[in-house]
Amino acid sequence: MAIQNATNVVLSVTTAAGLEPIAHCTSASISVNMDLRDSTTKSSDGWQDNLGGLKSYELSGDAFVEVDPTTDGSKAYLEELYVAWEARNAISCTFGMTGMTFTGNALITSISVDAGVEENATFSISLTGTGPLVKS
Repeated sequence: MAIQNATNVVLSVTTAAGLEPIAHCTSASISVNMDLRDSTTKSSDGWQDNLGGLKSYELSGDAFVEVDPTTDGSKAYLEELYVAWEARNAISCTFGMTGMTFTGNALITSISVDAGVEENATFSISLTGTGPLVKS
């Protein structure tokens, strides 16, 4: 059995330089969901029946805040992510791991920064998909 090494799981987003991994990322996650449509009738014998409804997905990640915000053109930094959030435009994003990648467009729904005393400054980002999520 081969277990996926989480270090190889990457969250990438579109910046001015193109699709780039989030710099200094420490965690990444994807969640795919489906709403249910209640289809229970009087002949369901007291059991709830459901049909599939709308599908959705959410991505999130945590990363260290870069002290020098100059970019090398190959990573997505906090400042660039904030600019994308402020523009309210959907950005392309990819959640990838060895052998499987999910790609779609998403809106940045939140960015939060945590800076505790004598700790590494980190930020968290949440994205909600708009349109289809494609698995390859």
